[in-house]
Amino acid sequence: MKPAFYCCLFIALITVSCRDNTRTAGNTKLKTGSKKIAPENPDTSELAGPVTTTSLNHKMNTEQLLSLVGSDRKKVKEKLLVASKTEANEIYDAYLSANEMLVGKIMGSESQLLEKFYKEDAQTQSRVKKLGVLLKKYDLDYDEIGEGIVEIKTKNDFYHNIFENYVSDDYKEYIAIKCEEDKVSYSADASLLLSFEKIGERVIVWEKLLAKYPASKLRNKIREQYQSYQCDYLFGLDNTSTIEYQSSEKAFINAANIEEFNRFMHKYPSSPTNRLIKILLKNFKDEKIRSLIDAEQQQL
Repeated sequence: MKPAFYCCLFIALITVSCRDNTRTAGNTKLKTGSKKIAPENPDTSELAGPVTTTSLNHKMNTEQLLSLVGSDRKKVKEKLLVASKTEANEIYDAYLSANEMLVGKIMGSESQLLEKFYKEDAQTQSRVKKLGVLLKKYDLDYDEIGEGIVEIKTKNDFYHNIFENYVSDDYKEYIAIKCEEDKVSYSADASLLLSFEKIGERVIVWEKLLAKYPASKLRNKIREQYQSYQCDYLFGLDNTSTIEYQSSEKAFINAANIEEFNRFMHKYPSSPTNRLIKILLKNFKDEKIRSLIDAEQQQL
């Protein structure tokens, strides 16, 4: 694998990024109520080798964008056949960014349909069904994230199926965990869809991954996901909050959550997260409790 490939790859991604200042779709955990706006059509042609360059002046339709998803994936698979594990890691990093951006373009192309997704008229539902069939052909699917918002995402095993046999152990475990977690929806309508016990177990999964690979290039991503789960475990979301009457003398932690915190600390007595639980239990009436937890997280 020649260094020139990565130069081209980097330039292609930077070029796309400079054309776009909006967020893109992907399998990362979504905050309820967030809505991504797809940027202009991408040029991912150098992602997996020389292919026809997409004209910036030509607005691609959904079918053309999906064709790029398929062709890019095919070329990445071909590159992986002759790549070292380090090179495969770099291909994953670049491909993840480029493909998420491309999926964002598809969302932009179908934004009007996604906004009308739940309309019951026959024409809309026919179009929804037709697009759904087309998305599945490329291992994409609808993502109904609540509050009437529908996006488009890669299926949970999209990247796992491509990279599992080529990347290094830290990348392999990271991708496998994401694949498993993305099998089920995490939140919707400002509510957690998983029990606090299951979220606590996810905290431990990412805690162990962070400890196992302290020098991994994925460390920042692992840490970010780890801390995100910690916060949701401690505080919940607006409609599934652990604390009632927050920032008030009448505030209290739900009995079920106290029971869960005790279960967690008993099962994992050496977990660094226990420090956060104890701070919460002692200071939950403090209006600065989230800042206290955040400061402590930075020390873990």
